[in-house]
Amino acid sequence: MTPSRYRGSLVVWALLIAYASLYPFLPLRIPSGDAVAAFLSRPRYLTGADIALNVIAYVPLGAFATLYFRQSWARAAAIARALAFALALSFLLEAVQLFVANRVAQVYDVIANGTGALLGAMAFVGPVHALATGPLGDVRERIVIPGAWGDAGLVLVMLWLIAQLNPALPFFGAGNIGGEGREQLEVLQWTAVGMSICGFALFLSILLESGRGSLRATLALLSVALWLKFATAAVILQPHFAEEWMSTGRIAGIAAGLLVFVPMRKLDVMGRLYLALVLTLAGALFSKIFGAYSGMEEFLRLFRWPHGQLATFATLTRYIHETWPFAAVVFMVARFIRLSRRAPARMAP
Repeated sequence: MTPSRYRGSLVVWALLIAYASLYPFLPLRIPSGDAVAAFLSRPRYLTGADIALNVIAYVPLGAFATLYFRQSWARAAAIARALAFALALSFLLEAVQLFVANRVAQVYDVIANGTGALLGAMAFVGPVHALATGPLGDVRERIVIPGAWGDAGLVLVMLWLIAQLNPALPFFGAGNIGGEGREQLEVLQWTAVGMSICGFALFLSILLESGRGSLRATLALLSVALWLKFATAAVILQPHFAEEWMSTGRIAGIAAGLLVFVPMRKLDVMGRLYLALVLTLAGALFSKIFGAYSGMEEFLRLFRWPHGQLATFATLTRYIHETWPFAAVVFMVARFIRLSRRAPARMAP
């Protein structure tokens, strides 16, 4: 346990919040007196959806900041510092929004963000910590590889789940469901899905301390992801697109990938790591080549979300979805090099 252990997780979530707060970044402007006055006054309209999103976005930030500060400070001091960090970040981003023409800055967002951060920090206090976060932490230390490697892998899993919140993105594939079809290439798209699902399962297997239970972990995460897709599709997707992201061929690709993974999960960690690298990269490249894309305006028409955060949500999840395989490959290459260097040392007399 080092003071910097949770720094990476905290930075990643802060960057996600910064993207969501400042998108579309341009055009810039010099803030007028009216904009500054509006920032400091009560807004005319406060919607429950906006407040809820502001609170929810900062709950993980408060949790990660508390974990980070707890390495060097007592619990109460760590929570106070986590809350101060979240409020400072929120105020800074709201102030920067004054310079972005398509953003509306208001101090009430800072209050909502601080509330979310406090809720995240309170997960490590009292009965919540005793009944939930404490036992979950024990499970993490017991079954996931230790230290920063395990934390980085879990952050990648968290990012993958965030991408699944967008039902317009295909399940294990590139592009989007509204892209121009390439029916003649469907078999290759399904092949890419099979490789990606097998690579994902192998990636999960190297995160587990012993490698056991990787099939159950994969099935559990896939079930959660499918539930997220179904739930968000029913709420924010146009009705005639609701089922397009899960085709018969894509289901066949997922099943084939899982069947191929079953014997592979019994290999040693280096074998699983090597195959995870190859299959994840190959699946991502196949998906990019044969995926169907549409422009951003057409992409946004797939949704029926009436709130102003639609473009931010759609672009952020799409960006995570597209870059996740390559981030996972970077992680696995670094892990492979690390384990390769440790192997000769173990064999030395």
